[in-house]
Amino acid sequence: MPRRWLIAGFAVAMLIGSSTFAGQGQRPLSPLPPTGLRVAPFFDGWYANPDGTITFSFGYSNLNREEIEIPLGRDNFIEPKQYDGRQPTSFSPGAPGADSGGGAGNDRRGRERGVFTVNVPAGFQDSVVWTLNVNGQTYKVPANAKSGAYQLRWPMAMGSVPPLLRFSPEGVAGRGPVGIHADTVQTRAGLPLPLAIWITDDSVREEEPVVIKQREGRASMNVTWFKHSGPGPVVFSRPREGITQLKGTAATSAIFKVPGEYVIRVRADNFGRVDTSPGNQCCWTNGYVKVNVAP
Repeated sequence: MPRRWLIAGFAVAMLIGSSTFAGQGQRPLSPLPPTGLRVAPFFDGWYANPDGTITFSFGYSNLNREEIEIPLGRDNFIEPKQYDGRQPTSFSPGAPGADSGGGAGNDRRGRERGVFTVNVPAGFQDSVVWTLNVNGQTYKVPANAKSGAYQLRWPMAMGSVPPLLRFSPEGVAGRGPVGIHADTVQTRAGLPLPLAIWITDDSVREEEPVVIKQREGRASMNVTWFKHSGPGPVVFSRPREGITQLKGTAATSAIFKVPGEYVIRVRADNFGRVDTSPGNQCCWTNGYVKVNVAP
């Protein structure tokens, strides 16, 4: 059976099935079509936890110019089965701030890193495999801790660490891709649901040796809201916001058009610093909100 490997930094995705991409047959340098392209899972690396457990970090790449929906089930699943269900069903075409330089523009490859994590017990020797079936192609990515080259750590070179994220001013804080889960909330289809987080960049940094013009004028932290999973579209009143200080709050409202169960992901990053960007797997924190939407 033909196989093809897709490699990007610390991420490897495997294509199994038909040996051609949708749209292939065009000249190599011609523009990609806007739709019918791949959505591939990526293994972004692993973290060693103090208790001996291991955390695997996953992301994805969506080459299409539109958001792609892949419901949980035969086209979107994780094995072993006990780890299935945390992955997204909604795949952005190029999330703001996802480019390797950490800027506000869209990543033309639609590469979103550290979207969710899976925690495995100490001594786990197998692989956790995420599979996506898209446009007649099957993409699989195995995650394991067999290679030290995939191990992820903080702080970064100048001292950056992921921001602390809370869902209330004095609430429990999360840090990094593992992040933190809010209490489940209830709303009705068509009604705005207010959402807010409190974030702090508590990095202990060295003084930056030079001023990088590319970083001048950028916010200290950025907050971006995503639909992670759910049966219908979600519209955010403020999908992205910059925070100029090292401590602040960000708020938006979400409107759900279809009743059902949803998960909203919020990402808080400090990509304005010289030693932090998605490309080097640091520094952002995920927050997850489960929303039950009634008719």
